[in-house]
Amino acid sequence: MSTRSASLSTSGAWLMALAALAGLAVSIANYFNRDSGIAGEPGTLLVITSTAIMLVAALILARASRLGGFLRGFLVIGCLVDIFGTGFAAYLLESQALLWLMVAGLVGWLLHVFGPARDLKAIPTS
Repeated sequence: MSTRSASLSTSGAWLMALAALAGLAVSIANYFNRDSGIAGEPGTLLVITSTAIMLVAALILARASRLGGFLRGFLVIGCLVDIFGTGFAAYLLESQALLWLMVAGLVGWLLHVFGPARDLKAIPTS
């Protein structure tokens, strides 16, 4: 496995983490900004929580080179559900910045999942 292949998959997870971090900042700003129209709304608190969860999950995917199949699958599927759910909430809350950040998170998810597979152990060939 080449270094480029492994870095594509890791870069996707880092892109998800960056989108989640920026989304968390936008959500917190929307929650406290009285001009946003969604200040103090329960939906905004839900988005803050979901982006924080996505940030943790994406960081685990980016930093952990060896995860069990179930845990990795759970985190990958969880991130996808989180991206779509947060994107839908951003659409309903009319937060265009957050919506575009979730599009960036989806691009990162696609790079992570469909990028070249990681080679955790080199298998010698005869």
